[in-house]
Amino acid sequence: MKKIKDLTSEDIKKMSYNEIIGLVRETNRTPGGLNTIKEVSQKLCLNNNSKILDIGTSTGHTALEFGRLLNCKIVGIDINDESIKTAKERCERFDLSNVEFKIDDATNMSFDDETFDVVFAGNVTSLVSNREKALNEYWRVLKKNGYLVAVPMYYIEKPTEKLLDDVRKAIQVNIKAQYKEDWKKFFVRENDEIFEEVDYRFKKCSDEEIDKFCADILSRDHLKDLSASAFKTLKECYYYFMHLFNENNSHMGFTIFMLRRKESDIFNDPELYHSEIVNE
Repeated sequence: MKKIKDLTSEDIKKMSYNEIIGLVRETNRTPGGLNTIKEVSQKLCLNNNSKILDIGTSTGHTALEFGRLLNCKIVGIDINDESIKTAKERCERFDLSNVEFKIDDATNMSFDDETFDVVFAGNVTSLVSNREKALNEYWRVLKKNGYLVAVPMYYIEKPTEKLLDDVRKAIQVNIKAQYKEDWKKFFVRENDEIFEEVDYRFKKCSDEEIDKFCADILSRDHLKDLSASAFKTLKECYYYFMHLFNENNSHMGFTIFMLRRKESDIFNDPELYHSEIVNE
């Protein structure tokens, strides 16, 4: 990617939503943000001996928060070099020697088989062109008794074709409307089982909240290196993207899927006796 001072209006117009996030150094969070990270850490009893891979780390929020919370070994990967650069800078500021960031491709990762205790994939799988290959890679680098955590976003209400087409253009990926059952069918295969699943729905922000957020992000010092025309184009694109995704998310929810491999030859009989919480 060009240096910021060399970017033109045309360069910015060609950028996808995710490239724009990298440029402005927005903290790109997994769906649910810190609450999702805490939920996963608690439910899977993660600790400082855990080794975690964060797929599509972007500017590093998930990896850094796992690292701060657990003091565990974590590697964050992304294909966007500008995002990885920002993630590394933030890691240095937090002084976290247990967190590492590198450029890598989720469909062809450089790690050995059975390297990680947990593979964490936020909503990144929806942006991968070859999802099947990516999913095979997730399981390949996961230890035998490890957990795959996927946090896909999906529509609760059917979007209009115009909204869906606008989102496609923004992320520059030819997506189709996905629903919870679509993702469940994709992630949960014959040899896998759900250890835990938690459902959420997004709240819609007001226009004023979106505008204030955009103004704060665009006031960052590094963006002052842009030419006046490039900054004007960035401002137009960024405001448009943030309002677009606010509208899109208002039709959406997400699920935290925590998955593991079945051991059918050991636990081959169903659980018979169930229980329920007794209200005091």
